[in-house]
Formats: sequence, structure tokens, C-alpha cells
Amino acid sequence: MLNKVEICGVNTSKLPLLNKEQKEELLKKVKNGDEQARTDFINGNLRLVLSVIQRFMRKRRKCR
Repeated sequence: MLNKVEICGVNTSKLPLLNKEQKEELLKKVKNGDEQARTDFINGNLRLVLSVIQRFMRKRRKCR
């Protein structure tokens, strides 16, 4: 059973939270080829991706 902060084996409480300004700044750097900014941007959005996966998995279980 997954707890609230662990999704797909990833502890989401340890993932960074980015505000709008941070995301915009990272996106500018990514567009200029900054690989570290790309990694930070991906990690900053990982929590969202994992929450979508979790919702999808709950809906699949209900449909069976």
C-alpha cells in the first residue's frame, strides 16, 4: 500500500517545490541549453507527474 508521500517508490516529500518564478527562470535557462537547469526543471515537475500516475492507478483499480 502506498502512503501519501510515496508514489511509485519515490518519496515525494523530498522532491523540490518550484514556484512560478522559479519555473520560468529554469525554463529560460533550459532554452539556452543549460543541462543542470533542465534536470532541476524535470525534478521540480516530477511530483505532478507522480500524482497523475497515482490518480490513474486508483481509477484503474475501481474499474476492475
